Amino acid sequence: MKNLADPVPPLAERPTCVRHLVLAALCFIAAVGYIQRNSAGGAETTIRADLHVMRDDTGNAMGVFFLPYALCQVPSGWLAQRWGGRRALTIYAAGWSLMMALTAAATNLPVLIGARGLMGAFQAGIFPCSTMILASWYPATRRGFTSAMLNSFMLIGSVIASWLTAQLIGPLGWRWLFLLYAVPGLAWAAWFAVWFRNRPQEHPAVNAAELALISSDENVPKKSTVPSSVPWLAIFLSMSLWLICLQQFCRAGALRFFDMWLPTYLQEARGQSVMMANYWTSLPLLAGVLGGPLGGLLSDFVLMRTHSRRAARQGVTIGSIVIALIFYGLAFQVADVRGAMLLASLGVCIWTFSSPCAYALAMDVSGRNLGVIFATMNMAGNLGAWAFTTFLPRLVDGKNWDYALLVFAAMHVLAIVCWLLLNPNGTIGERAETVSCPKSES
Repeated sequence: MKNLADPVPPLAERPTCVRHLVLAALCFIAAVGYIQRNSAGGAETTIRADLHVMRDDTGNAMGVFFLPYALCQVPSGWLAQRWGGRRALTIYAAGWSLMMALTAAATNLPVLIGARGLMGAFQAGIFPCSTMILASWYPATRRGFTSAMLNSFMLIGSVIASWLTAQLIGPLGWRWLFLLYAVPGLAWAAWFAVWFRNRPQEHPAVNAAELALISSDENVPKKSTVPSSVPWLAIFLSMSLWLICLQQFCRAGALRFFDMWLPTYLQEARGQSVMMANYWTSLPLLAGVLGGPLGGLLSDFVLMRTHSRRAARQGVTIGSIVIALIFYGLAFQVADVRGAMLLASLGVCIWTFSSPCAYALAMDVSGRNLGVIFATMNMAGNLGAWAFTTFLPRLVDGKNWDYALLVFAAMHVLAIVCWLLLNPNGTIGERAETVSCPKSES
């Protein structure tokens, strides 16, 4: 036991906390990105009336974000590996914020669709860049938690978008509101370009103690002047990658019901006003903010105790999706909106346990090709988001949403099957390696 009379270590010997500031910066820009992308969902009926278009048209406008977002994942991840996260993420954040401003200026459907599509292309780089940065700035035993924080701030952005849209769309109108949403991303890009460094060793505020802590499991990439080649064929022939991508297609696609179409569902099927629909929409998203960190902590805890990715990543994910499906089934059978949203919120809270597991698994199995492999997974997820967001209104018969809800449930079932078949060990594109659990961060 430590003697209380022992001297306290000098301040210079304690690890600095620059890594946590890096995480905070990534969480902030993730929230900003989700405020911008999801703002269209809360304003869908208002935009539809202002531009004199049909529901299928606004479905196309909201869904078009996800198609270039998906298709640009691998190129943006590859560019991030070539340029480094600092330059790449600065360019991406500034670009998508400018496209948000252009969205506010749209006076017809083609301009709205074009602005949303370009915003999706720029936002494609945010998570390949972020996971590369987190892998360099944190040891493996914190990947579940840091991924969970990133995921939670995505949902925080969705919650903020719902709250602010409910409050401000009336007095400001959707155009000025969207212009307001563009400002934080531009300011963040300017600050990040000056402050951030790609590697902890290059940041002047990182001391030796923090550097030793970050490097405790040798996860920090070694500096190389010659970029290593990407084994494209080996990566894209990997069955593990295909299963990871398919589960992400299903999970990310189904989640779009809550942040893109729930306000419209509540207005058309549950008789809620625009304001109340946006307030109710924020509740399950807020529940997801809590569930993400809990799931990340649980996954990391199981990994440290069992040394098993299968238990920590696969087991936690399957359990969370099964329990969430039960809550969803109960929610949509309840006539009272308050009870239905409380049950749905419990489902989303448990469901979000799966998100940090998927992110952490991608980091676990990607080796030196994290930018490309994570981008591929995220591409699949956003193809699912595009498909679900675009085609869901075609499944709605008048104000009857039953078919849409059945497809929503089926996507969760398919995700469970993928996780049951997935082998979470080895390294995609490289020789399979023995999995060991590194020392935990103190």
